Amino acid sequence: MIGLVINIVKAIISLLLKVYKPNWLLRLDKYLEEKIGIDIIKQEKKWFEKHPLLLERIELLERDSHAPCPLEEFDAYPALIRRIEELENKVK
Repeated sequence: MIGLVINIVKAIISLLLKVYKPNWLLRLDKYLEEKIGIDIIKQEKKWFEKHPLLLERIELLERDSHAPCPLEEFDAYPALIRRIEELENKVK
């Protein structure tokens, strides 16, 4: 009998938290996920279950992506800055 009451209360609380996600719960979920690896609210998994093709595309992009590098490392950066400065001077 007590188990039934606990399950009903648990179901009601779960339903309320799915509809109304308080900020403190989202912060707690993020903290637990980062520090302990426990995900209370499995938002990402549920989203990817609904959109499996996007999961494949994101995984492909993550695999093929490179580490961020500053603009100064690109070969065309100095020419681009000169062009921007010239356009700014024309506008003034």
